[in-house]
Parts: sequence; C-alpha cells; structure tokens
Amino acid sequence: MLPPLPFSAAQGLAKFLPGDHAVTRRQATQIVTCLRGLLEKSWAVDGRSNAILREELNMPIEFRCGQCGKLLRTGDETAGKQAKCPSCGSVQPIPAAAGGDPFASPPAQGAFGEMPSRPPGQGPFGELPSRPPVGSDNPYASPLSTAPALEYRTGYSGPRTGPPWEQNGPSFGSFVETIKLVYSSVGLFFTSMRREGGLGRPLGFAVIGGSVGGLVAVFFNLGMQALLMMAGAQNGPGVAPGLGAGFYAILIVIVVVLMPLGIVLQTFIISGVFHVCLMILGGANQTFETTFRVVSYSSGSTSLLLLIPFCGQYIQGIVNLVFAAIGLMHAHETSGVKATFAVLLPILFCCGGAILFYALIIGAVVMNAR
Repeated sequence: MLPPLPFSAAQGLAKFLPGDHAVTRRQATQIVTCLRGLLEKSWAVDGRSNAILREELNMPIEFRCGQCGKLLRTGDETAGKQAKCPSCGSVQPIPAAAGGDPFASPPAQGAFGEMPSRPPGQGPFGELPSRPPVGSDNPYASPLSTAPALEYRTGYSGPRTGPPWEQNGPSFGSFVETIKLVYSSVGLFFTSMRREGGLGRPLGFAVIGGSVGGLVAVFFNLGMQALLMMAGAQNGPGVAPGLGAGFYAILIVIVVVLMPLGIVLQTFIISGVFHVCLMILGGANQTFETTFRVVSYSSGSTSLLLLIPFCGQYIQGIVNLVFAAIGLMHAHETSGVKATFAVLLPILFCCGGAILFYALIIGAVVMNAR
C-alpha cells in the first residue's frame, strides 16, 4: 500500500497535465487516487519503483524558524514533531503539511448539510451503555448487567395486606379462602403476609387447622385399632371389648381437650427454634412475630393433609417444612439457602443426637458383652 499523498503532491502532478494547471482540492484528490490505483494494480511496478515514487511525491514542509527567521524545509512524515534549527540551534515545532490528507474521510453529510458531531460515548438517542467490566468471566454479558446480584428477589411489590383470614375476620369462608391462597401460590401468600399485627389471629388459624386435621387423624387411627381388636376378639378369647371401648372413649375426650393446647405450645416452640436458627445464619431480618406468623399459617394450612389416610402424616411433614422455608424467605427477605437451613437444622440436630445416643447404647452393650 502507498502512503497517503498530500495535496501539495497532487498539485505537483497536475503540472504534467495539459491545459490549466490550477486544480481544485477535489480534482487533486481524484488524480492522486487514480494514480495510486494504477501503481498498486500494475504488474510492471515493483517495490523499488514504489519506494522511488514515494520519495519523489513526498513534498517537503516549509516553515520559518521562530527564533532567527530562517526558512526551514523537512519531509511530510515529520509533521507534528519537533526539529532543531541548524542556524540558531533552537527547537521548533514542525507544522502540518499544507493541504492536509486528501484521503481523509470527509465530514458526514446529511440531507440538510453537514451532520453535527457527537461526543464520545454518545449515540443518536443518548448516552451509550457501558461495556462489561474488564476481566468479566462472560465475554457475552449484557452491558447493563454489571449490577451486583440481589440475594432476595420477588415479583410482588405491592403492600402487605395480609390473608383473607385477617382482612375479612375469622370465619369459615375466610378460612377456606386463605387455604386456597396458600396452596395456589405459597410465595405470593407469604410475600403479601403482614409481618406484624398481633399473634391472636395467626395462632387461631393454626389451632383450627391443626385441630381439624389432628382430630380426624386420631379418630381414624383409633377406629382402625378398634376394628383390629374386634377382629382379634372374634378369633380368640382373652380380649375384653367393653374395657377397650371405654378406654378409647376416655382417650378421645382427652385428645379433644388437650389437642388445642398442644398446638399452641408446639407453635411457640417451633417458631422460637426457627427464629434462633435464622439469627445464627444471619437471615433474621424481622422480629420473632414474623417467624411466628409464618409457622402459624404454614402449619395450619398443611395440617389438613392429615386427612389423607395412612400416609397423610408423612406428606404433611414434608409439605410443612417446604412451606415454612418459603415463608421465612419471603417474610424475612432472606436467601432461600438460609431459610432452608433454618428449617432443617433442628431436624439434623435431633437426628444427629438420636444417632449418637443409639451409638453410645450399642457401644456400651458391646463393651459389656466381652
């Protein structure tokens, strides 16, 4: 490739043309462009000829020394640099070549003239987005995705109005509507749940739901055992059905009276354990009342799963833990990992303690058997 030829070189070449030698800048640019194309595409011009042509067409820059006034001359390639005057020895800046670069891109032209230039970083509709940070692991990352990831995200941003059980007051209809809302969208339920407002209504919801599911499960188990006893009495002597029926009647009365009290104690204990675990993990961003409300609504809703025969208690246990973890995450606005571990830590602790207890007993028996 030939280097860009200055306007002065084009004027020099124009002297060899017939007619008027005065050419405009545009005509000079066309002349030099055609000449460069011929030289670069011709097989007859080798590298040596190109070098000679560059030297001939490299017209000098003429300027006077600012110190002594001597006329100085230098090549176009030194434009913008500094040179030492041979006469007085002062260092003088070399000006740009006269006429500039004929091959420079002309200013952008619009339908109504020259288009205004935009500052760096500006697009036609405003500031351009910044590029991803240097050293990003993903070279295809979006330029706008440089903000730190949030630990907690939710698609709901409305006010915490609470469930129908609190909005409309305790009733059979509000109880059913609250159950529907929990099972249809548990995340939305706990995101809109009030964090404060008293313990009475959440606790009442837990007692009603737990009593219904628990009493039905107890009656079902007692009925199955009574049927087994009756079948055993028919197959052999030694069983007193009358005593068995009286025993079960007394047991039912005790269960009906004591079950609500047990649910209240259980709700407070589980809420306290979960809240302590959240505090240990650094996820307790709200008060104990918030945790108590989560436990009350999750246990009251899932207790109805005890109505499922035979396996209802196992399903209820798993679903209750899942709902509690989701509720703690949305109510305390913490991460799902912290909420999950806050729910599972008590179980892991109890299981680990039970395993250690049985291991000690087995080890003691084995050691004494020697």
